[in-house]
Amino acid sequence: MGPIRAIIASGGTSSRMGGINKLTAILDGIPVIIRTVKAFYDLKYIEQIILIIPKDDESLYLSLLAKYRMDSKVKFAYSGINRRESVYNGLMMLDDEEGIVLIHDGARPLVSRQIIDECIEGAKRYGVCVAASKNTDTIKKADSIMFVEKTLEREKIYNAQTPQAFKTEFAIAFHKRAKIDNLDVTDDSMIAEHYGHNVKIIESDPSNIKITTKRDLLVAQALLADCD
Repeated sequence: MGPIRAIIASGGTSSRMGGINKLTAILDGIPVIIRTVKAFYDLKYIEQIILIIPKDDESLYLSLLAKYRMDSKVKFAYSGINRRESVYNGLMMLDDEEGIVLIHDGARPLVSRQIIDECIEGAKRYGVCVAASKNTDTIKKADSIMFVEKTLEREKIYNAQTPQAFKTEFAIAFHKRAKIDNLDVTDDSMIAEHYGHNVKIIESDPSNIKITTKRDLLVAQALLADCD
C-alpha cells in the first residue's frame, strides 16, 4: 500500500487563548503539541511526520522535539495564510504520492491509536475519510435575521474532527486543484467533497477535543485524569 505518513497542522494563532500559545501550553506536565506528535510518533508504521509551523517558531519547536527525543522522523513545513495553504505546503514536503497521509490538528492531543488506525483503514478502502463524533444536541439552522429556518435531523449530524485520512495521491491532487481555484474551506475533507469524492465518516469519540480556549485545557486535563 505504500508508506503511511502524518501531517500535523500547527500554524494557528491561538487567538482565543488570551495570549497563551495553545500548542506549547502544558497539559498534565507535557506541552500540547508534544502530546499530539507523540500519538503518531510512537506508531512504528507511521514513517514520517510533517509538522506545519510558523517559520518564526522553528527554533522553539526544534528544541521541544529534541527535549522529548521526537525529532528523528519529523520534518517542518511552514504555514501559509490559511489552513488550506498550510496543508498544501505540508503535502509538498512528501517525497512521493504513494500510500496514505493523515492530516491532523496540532491542537488535538487526545487522539487515540484506535481512531488513527480506523482512519488509515478507511482511507485504504474509500480513498478519503474523516473522524467525526456523533452530535448530541438539536441543531437549528438560522436565517439571515436569526429566526429558525429549519431543525436538522440530529441522527444525521456529526462533528468533524481530525485525523482526516487520504490516499496520498488524492490529497495532493485535490489540494493542487483547490490552490488553483482558491477554494475557501475549513477542513481538508471539504476539498474532496467539493470535487465530488464520497468521504467516509469514521465514528470518533467526543473526547478527541480541539484545544481552542483555556476551558478546553481544563476539559482535556479532566479527560486525562479520568483515564488514569
